[in-house]
Amino acid sequence: MKKHSIIVFMLALSLMAAPVGAEGKVDLVVLLDSSKSMFQYYNQVIDYVLTETVREFLRFGDSFHLMSFSDSTQLEIAQTLRTEPDLKSVIARLYLLYPLGRNTDLVTALKNVYGYVDDLPTENTKHIILITDGMHSPAPGSPYSNLDVPGVRDEIDRAAVRIRERGWTMRIVRVPFSPGATPAESQDPASTAGTSGTSGSPGGVGEADPSSPGTGDYLADVAAAVGQDIQTFDPENHAASVGAGVDLHRIVFPAELGVEHQAFTMQVEVSNGSDLRIPLELTGLLLEDGTDILVRKVSAELAPGTSVSLSLKLELPDTMPAGQTRLLLEPRFNNDFRVTPARSAVNLTLKKSLLPAFFGNSGGIVLLILILLITCAAILALLLYIRRAHRKAEEPIVDALLDSATPERSKAGAPAGLEARAVHQGTLQQASVNSRDSAMAQAAKLSAANAPDASARRRLESLNAASSQRHTIPENVLAARESSSRDMAQAASVLGSWNAPGSSRKTLPLVPEDSSRIKSAASRAPMHFEPRITRPGAVRLIMHVKDQNPKIGKRNIRPMHAGGRASVGGGKSAFLIFLLPVPRNLAHLHYDGIDATLVPQKPEFFPDYNSPVESCIGRDIRVVTVKGKELIIRFERYVPPLDRINKLLHCLETPGMTIGRTDLYAEQDRAAEQV
Repeated sequence: MKKHSIIVFMLALSLMAAPVGAEGKVDLVVLLDSSKSMFQYYNQVIDYVLTETVREFLRFGDSFHLMSFSDSTQLEIAQTLRTEPDLKSVIARLYLLYPLGRNTDLVTALKNVYGYVDDLPTENTKHIILITDGMHSPAPGSPYSNLDVPGVRDEIDRAAVRIRERGWTMRIVRVPFSPGATPAESQDPASTAGTSGTSGSPGGVGEADPSSPGTGDYLADVAAAVGQDIQTFDPENHAASVGAGVDLHRIVFPAELGVEHQAFTMQVEVSNGSDLRIPLELTGLLLEDGTDILVRKVSAELAPGTSVSLSLKLELPDTMPAGQTRLLLEPRFNNDFRVTPARSAVNLTLKKSLLPAFFGNSGGIVLLILILLITCAAILALLLYIRRAHRKAEEPIVDALLDSATPERSKAGAPAGLEARAVHQGTLQQASVNSRDSAMAQAAKLSAANAPDASARRRLESLNAASSQRHTIPENVLAARESSSRDMAQAASVLGSWNAPGSSRKTLPLVPEDSSRIKSAASRAPMHFEPRITRPGAVRLIMHVKDQNPKIGKRNIRPMHAGGRASVGGGKSAFLIFLLPVPRNLAHLHYDGIDATLVPQKPEFFPDYNSPVESCIGRDIRVVTVKGKELIIRFERYVPPLDRINKLLHCLETPGMTIGRTDLYAEQDRAAEQV
């Protein structure tokens, strides 16, 4: 058995040391000596050399060619290994061979193998393995039977050099040709070339006596011509024959994996039997039908004489049935690096579940992504709809709150817009009362002029005084009306200056920058303010920034309730300043139900204020950036454009307050009766 193993190792060395193309297919051509001199080791060659070579080193897609030579050269096998039955067919045909030749024509064999390999597809890598005892003893009448030793060497050299020039790899395995021949005699062509077939001579058992003058051992000449060494098997000293330079790289798969799903992880071990450092990359793991089940490439580096464990992520095809399964796996490495065995059998129990099958299927993944996209789109549309509905529902709620708070405002003190409206109505009422008093006064004067005595005139004067006292407006109401009128006039003048055509919008007086003041303000802490609620209510406020684009929709319009707070500044502040870069949360705007208070959180940006800015609705507030740029902000109550238009239209339909003629005559009649 040791001899068998060593023969396998020698042939493995021949294959593993051969340079091959990257990820290419291989044509392995074995030139086997079938003369009777091979009889002693022929079965061993078939069992442990050729069979193991086909099983261990050839991969699916490679081709195996076997040519036998003795008296002539015959093509025995030419098979491309695509499936496991192809492999079994090649092995079965190997066992039908038998050494029957009486002569050995080595020159003809070399020329014929060159012509055969030259006709094979050029894209495949070519490997030739010569297995012989090295003797050349042609039959009488053959083309090279009359050549002497120099002539035979010339022909062998010519054929071998052509093989080498084509870039083909040729390995040589010597099998002892005679029980009486020693390894030294076998390897020395000078000791055997041209000798006759006596005992211990080139002629083997059962072979014809040599008749050619060039009969002898020319294997060393073949090896020198192709530039390769001879791998010799010595039955008596096999360790010395093989030596320690057998480069054999092995891969070990687990024989049993147990129960696995379609996607699983498997550990394999790769060992380096050489004295070289080998970088390797596993690029594929093929099933018998050529399906690659390796999910991701795996790289490693093998130190001399060491092994490494690789973790392989695998995914079996969906068509594979569940249950007991035997996988015939063929590893593929980069640069066509080959290991032994070329294929390994792994047993497992495949368990299919719905979820791994769904995710393992490319169509299922696409369907899952599509479902996720549709779900996300539906959720986004729902959120947008809810947000839009909330915004639409917000306005009528605020309007309802504002409308419900109107009577309270009239009692507690109306805001500026509502107060102006009250002043306007009071002016109309006052005009009507004045006209009525004037008419009554004239009637009294007429009556007094016609009165017969002084007592009648006194009654008319008392009546006039009483009437004047009934229609006198209280002084506090008049003061409030005058104050409101002044406020409206001031606001109108400010707005007119902002919106005047051709205005540079820089007419407001600005306080020059005072760096010391800014530094002192920067050192102050944020101002303290206790929120309060003067009365319940809600309002919509809008912030104007001078020279800032107002065409931003409702971004700076915020509804606020009593006790509420909103931030002012850049970034994501509720009231946004984007004309100049400012940080967020410059200040907080507090609403108490009647008016608002601005509380600076960064006092260095508000150099004009040392305390919260109270009653800030309708006021201009100066903000100074860190670079000394000035901004003017202003908060006002927001009135929707549609409401302003409706108010303007309804003002045309509202009748003024007048005193009818019937009422005037009735007063005159009553005065006359009293007189």
